[in-house]
Amino acid sequence: MLKNLSLRSIILLVSGIIGLSGVALAVLLGYTIRNVSSIEESWYTYQADRSEKARLESVLRAAIGYGGMIHDFKNYVLRHEDFRMDLVQADIGAARAVVGQYRSLGLSEAEKVALEDISSVLNKYNDALFTTRELITENATTKEIDKKVRIDDSIALRSLDTLRSEVDRLSGAGQTSRKVKGRIVANLRAGMGYGGMIHEFKNLVLRSDLPRVTKIQTHIASIENSILAYRELGTTTAEKIALDDIENTIFQYKSKLENIIELVKTKSAISKIDQAVKINDSAALRGLKTLDKEIALQVDTLSKNVGENLTFLATVVPILNWSVLTIIIMTMGASIWFFHTYIIRPISTTTALMNLLAKDETAISIQGLERKNEIGQMSRALESFRENIINRKAAEEEIRNLALSDSLTGLDNRKRFEERLSEAINMAKRTNSTLACLMIDLDKFKPINDTYGHAAGDEVLRIVAERLNLVSRDTDFVARLGGDEFAMVATAIEDIASAELPAKRIVDQLGLPIYFEDNELKIGGSVGISIYPNDAQNIEGLLKLADDALYASKKAGRNTFRFAKSKTPKSKKEAKSDSEKS
Repeated sequence: MLKNLSLRSIILLVSGIIGLSGVALAVLLGYTIRNVSSIEESWYTYQADRSEKARLESVLRAAIGYGGMIHDFKNYVLRHEDFRMDLVQADIGAARAVVGQYRSLGLSEAEKVALEDISSVLNKYNDALFTTRELITENATTKEIDKKVRIDDSIALRSLDTLRSEVDRLSGAGQTSRKVKGRIVANLRAGMGYGGMIHEFKNLVLRSDLPRVTKIQTHIASIENSILAYRELGTTTAEKIALDDIENTIFQYKSKLENIIELVKTKSAISKIDQAVKINDSAALRGLKTLDKEIALQVDTLSKNVGENLTFLATVVPILNWSVLTIIIMTMGASIWFFHTYIIRPISTTTALMNLLAKDETAISIQGLERKNEIGQMSRALESFRENIINRKAAEEEIRNLALSDSLTGLDNRKRFEERLSEAINMAKRTNSTLACLMIDLDKFKPINDTYGHAAGDEVLRIVAERLNLVSRDTDFVARLGGDEFAMVATAIEDIASAELPAKRIVDQLGLPIYFEDNELKIGGSVGISIYPNDAQNIEGLLKLADDALYASKKAGRNTFRFAKSKTPKSKKEAKSDSEKS
């Protein structure tokens, strides 16, 4: 039959086959483009929310803003509550840790300058915190304290805007109208926190400066717009509850403005104004944390969906492509090879790598980084995310260590000490052994601070930490609980009397002079000892009894030690004498 076909018919037949193949290819291309567009949209959201700089910028605003440093600092100035000083110090420490992580990333010159300015302002707030404590001790009024510890926040606010601009530039938020939940939450924190609503609200209470009301109302309007924008993107049940909690808290602040205006006009005292407009922020803070968690979960889901879409493309497109190209294999062989070599295989490899990155697997090798096309861009993006994951893991480990250690001495802090004491008690229970809890308080430490300054005091604390580590065994552990208070746990001691040896060593070591800037500083140490299981069998009991014994040693003249419940062990000589008498 083919022999009877004219050339024209054959040409028409071949042309028809090629045309059908072209239509099939066009359909395949359209299908691929549609899926690639979907992946591009998901990729944009993934970059904007998963970017390490975007995450750190949001965490930094949380550390210094609403519920963070500025919030707690202003409340400390207003209410003179001692525990708030620890909160502010923790907030400043967290902010410094974030700045340190930020510096480990690739930064522009503007970002470097911005981070330096932010660090400088953090240092000023740290100094102002101690100044506030001293003024409170001197019974200064709230107004006097506020006047002496005022800090120019404009530099830090400008620096935060610089960081925000760089994040927007990298994520493309500055060139598109698309909204991303992560950036909306960052806007929420900016509007509510440092330089925003809570900052101005607390200053209004402190300074009775009524023109600030307009600024607060502007910030509240911005916050309400951010909440509305977030809701327009669709919300889960948890997000809806979180947004409602934030909105309710903002409404409370908004409603309190009229109260402040009336109280200011009647020239009410600052403490009275603060008491009248005090608001519980826990629901809004919980709401912000919920939004962060929900966004992280959604980004992880998005990452998996992008991987699945790429897997689908890598699986289906080759099948359709080979089916069409089989018909015109001789005329389009080169296209098949090119398509498979430079598109399909890289997409398959990228899909596999992205699935591994979604599982936080970083021990992978990414190919195609040198290519100057979309595949190369995607490979470089994957490499960037791989490095970000490595940096994030390292940063998380660093933050965990910072959260469990004392930044000045490097010793465990109270939280870590209590965790290790609990572990030691459990081990002692299993092995039927004895341990000693020694509470240590420095004698004559305050005069050093007063006479030589905090730098001398810090040096004394560092040397005390070194000396306590020196007298402890490998199985013991030492901690700084706060101020000039330390603690040691001696594990697996033979008997109660064995606890006397480390106590004596501690007293002897702390009695040695310390040299600072050609000055000989003399301190001492009082020690209180409680024994597990003889005195108590839980953390609270051991710590209380050791504290009581510490008080007894101070009462006995300091620079000595006492056992809990007057259980001072007898020496071997005294024990032998008692035995002979009996």
